[in-house]
Amino acid sequence: MNILRLLPILAAGLSLAACSSSAPRETPRATAAPETVRVEMPVDARDNGLTWAQLDLLAALASEYKARGHGPLVISYPQNAGNAAAAVDAIAEARTQLYAHGLDWRQIAGGAYEAGGRASAPVVFSFTRYQAIAPECEGGWEDLTNVRGDDNWARFGCATAANLAAMIADPRDLVAPRGFDAPDAARRQTVLENYRAGRPTESARSDSDSGAVSDAVEN
Repeated sequence: MNILRLLPILAAGLSLAACSSSAPRETPRATAAPETVRVEMPVDARDNGLTWAQLDLLAALASEYKARGHGPLVISYPQNAGNAAAAVDAIAEARTQLYAHGLDWRQIAGGAYEAGGRASAPVVFSFTRYQAIAPECEGGWEDLTNVRGDDNWARFGCATAANLAAMIADPRDLVAPRGFDAPDAARRQTVLENYRAGRPTESARSDSDSGAVSDAVEN
């Protein structure tokens, strides 16, 4: 038989085989979505400095921002309010507290909002964090005897993804990898100086540092 006559038949068969196969199912994954955190700090014009309650609020705010905050921490003060001057003073003290809790001044931004002539309006702190979203894992398993070799099971990996969404410290890691911390300039300079002087560049080991296997248990 002429091979040229078989080519159209083989091509038709391959086309039918391609139509009968669907794209593989996507494995369930945990995702994350941004949300705005908004915290109000009441300010009483009669107070002389920050109260213990305000100090506790700032400590909790700084801890959450350092753990999961992204973008600037925005501090908004009220305009056209009876306690506007006190609010501005409270912001100055709040910045000092946030610095003391480890926030860099470049992470903090400020602005004003219209209080509409209210007698008292709060100082507002806001920042962006991410909320983890777990895949839906409800329902039973399908008939696994009828699964094609190139297909995934509908629920395969769903429990793992749901557990990851529940345990992850910063859900933004599900969206994009985090960047590197700033390098230690002092340590880099020390290494370069030792290298130029022909000295070892590794950190000095103490007497308690050892890579040897413990001999506490002898055979």
